[in-house]
Formats: sequence, C-alpha cells, structure tokens
Amino acid sequence: MKSWLVSRNGALTLSALALISELWRAFLDFHWEYSRALGTTGLALLRTLIYTAIFVGWGWAWLRAREGSRRGLIAALVLTLLLTLAIPVGTLVAYCPSSCRSLWPLMELSNWFSLLLGLLATVALAWQIWRPAGRGRIA
Repeated sequence: MKSWLVSRNGALTLSALALISELWRAFLDFHWEYSRALGTTGLALLRTLIYTAIFVGWGWAWLRAREGSRRGLIAALVLTLLLTLAIPVGTLVAYCPSSCRSLWPLMELSNWFSLLLGLLATVALAWQIWRPAGRGRIA
C-alpha cells in the first residue's frame, strides 16, 4: 500500500479523487450558495466559466503528468493546493467555522473529504516532484 501511495499512479489517482471531491463540493456550492448570492445570470455564468477553466486545466495537468511530464505534476500540485486545500480550509475557517445547520451533512462532508483527499494528493504529488529520480521525465 505504501509503495502505491508514493507511485505516480497512486499520486494521480489521489489527485483524480480529490478532483471528484471538489466537483461534489462545487455542485453543492452552486446549488445552495451561489444560486442565492449570485442573483444575476452574468455572475453565475462568470463563476461557472472560472470553475470550468480550472477543472479543464486540472484535467490537462493530470493527463500530462500521466504521460510523464514534470510540468504536469507541478500544475496538478498547484491546482490541488488551490482547490482541495485552500477552498475547504477557507470555508471551515472563515465562511462557516462551526457546522452550518442548513448545509449539514452534505456540505460538511464534502469539505472534509476534499480536505483529506487534497492532503493525501498533495503529499503524493510533492513526493513525485521532489524525489531523487523525479528529474525530467518520470520513469
């Protein structure tokens, strides 16, 4: 199990699971939060375009990393840090410090899953980038 976690396939699988978890959280955000906060169609469209661009970038990074690209691994790591660590931590610390009763349990679960999978993916991706054999193309 440990060897799988530090392998390229393990890191990319954890990154994909973190992406799915973040998609879950984003869908919940759009349903409960953005539908109220973004009253106009233009703002909702802008937010969905930003999310779509980020997820497309993540998919591109994931595919490039799968092919052995170090830049793809770095891009996947940066997007993992941004989406699955910064957003859930911000939600838990600033937006909803204690469990939000209106969003319990789905939003709370999605935040914790995203945070946990994001941490695991971050460690695995960082290991792939900074390991001694990690120079250039990945074997």
